[in-house]
Amino acid sequence: MSECPPVVVAGAGIAGLAATHRLQEDGARPFALYEKAGRVGGSSRTMCYGEFRFDLGGHRFYTKDGHVDRFVRGLLGDDALTVDRLSRILFNGHFVNYPLSAFNTLSALGPAGAAHAILDYGAMKVKKLWSRGSPEVTFEQWALNRFGRYLYRAYFKGYTEKTWGVPCTELSADFAEQRIKNLSFREALRDALFKSGEDESLVRQFLYPRHGFGQLTDAMAAVVQEPNRIHTGCEVVEVGHQEGRITWVGVQGADGEVRRGPCDELISSLPVDELVERLRPAAPQAVLQAARQLTYRDMVILLLTLRVEQVSPDHWIYVPSEDIGFCRMHEPKNWSPEMAPADRTSLVLEYFCQVGDDVWRRDDAFLAAQAAEDLAYMGLVRPGQVDGHTAVRLRRAYPVYRLAYDRHLDVVNEYLDRFSNLHSIGRNATFLYTSSDHYIDMGLKAAENVLGHEHDLNSIGRDSAYAETWQEGER
Repeated sequence: MSECPPVVVAGAGIAGLAATHRLQEDGARPFALYEKAGRVGGSSRTMCYGEFRFDLGGHRFYTKDGHVDRFVRGLLGDDALTVDRLSRILFNGHFVNYPLSAFNTLSALGPAGAAHAILDYGAMKVKKLWSRGSPEVTFEQWALNRFGRYLYRAYFKGYTEKTWGVPCTELSADFAEQRIKNLSFREALRDALFKSGEDESLVRQFLYPRHGFGQLTDAMAAVVQEPNRIHTGCEVVEVGHQEGRITWVGVQGADGEVRRGPCDELISSLPVDELVERLRPAAPQAVLQAARQLTYRDMVILLLTLRVEQVSPDHWIYVPSEDIGFCRMHEPKNWSPEMAPADRTSLVLEYFCQVGDDVWRRDDAFLAAQAAEDLAYMGLVRPGQVDGHTAVRLRRAYPVYRLAYDRHLDVVNEYLDRFSNLHSIGRNATFLYTSSDHYIDMGLKAAENVLGHEHDLNSIGRDSAYAETWQEGER
């Protein structure tokens, strides 16, 4: 650290790597990137298990930003595959096409359920007129106002609470506004009756790297050359500041020793609460308390290998049922044929949890055996077809938009904004659940700000023009 370059990048996820790529491309400012894990990529890396490749959750790429699209395609070249999206939801024992439409939503409910849903939606609209539009504070209020109580309970409540681990009454409506397309049952019915066309927010195709999403982050890292360096197994654990500027960082290596050195600019993708805790001198107590109120959801990613060529044609299958442990699954081979041998396939199952709970601590073999039973119950896998497994545990996979999170975040950001040479990027550093193209954009523009530009990083990813429908999350 005695020769620490003046620009420090903390975290080698997709945002941090985009920043280092742009800095390397320009060549004017030397930098060092520090990553706690033993390899780059963060949650956007691709793992190998024998002959199988798998991502840590289903990652796909789409964007409306031309410069981000050119950047990604330039990195991947002919390995940028265009994939037609196909997804379904397991509901009432049936697989329902996703994105939802008025027809398949109501048909899955059956005649009685469909009639109940329509009547309930009408009653909700009358009630809303009488109440003169009370403010939508919780996710439950948001969903009830657009779908009525019956559809809310049928399609929204179970999956949302299973995913986020909190009641819908404790989840902020901001989650819906940020992640869910501007959809209502009325609009779905109108579209079904009058064929008004698909909303542009429903992305029907996506780009996927031939060898897994980690091919993209690996390509970003590959351009880094001396004197710039990527240090894996090293974590920024202290951030020193003076008079409104970050002035030094302390980096802990594999030997446990903390080495300190100067820092002229800090591009940070550290979780925002961790960054606040690592400031030296310490942040004010009110800021520390606000940061500790910002919570994250953890995940266990389970890979199963199978002695069959294909399980289903889907890219995703969503599982709201509380009787099945995982929330979502995907079949990597359907994204790229390079992800599994020609005569075999694999499944990636996503379990949302918290560090230390029963799911997090569960033995991998037990988890795999239970998953095989669940898949057999779903009618997707027969006994004996699963022949291998491995699991990866991800801490702080997603920020949780609990009620009042925005007030706590405002307190933290107001304090961090005083540091003129701090650039926060990525999902956990900004506490913003959006899409991978936005995190790439943050990284590129943070690097350009270091080089003298004045991009507004806080505005990136706030536009919900192509947010997803209710189940979807870009990993």
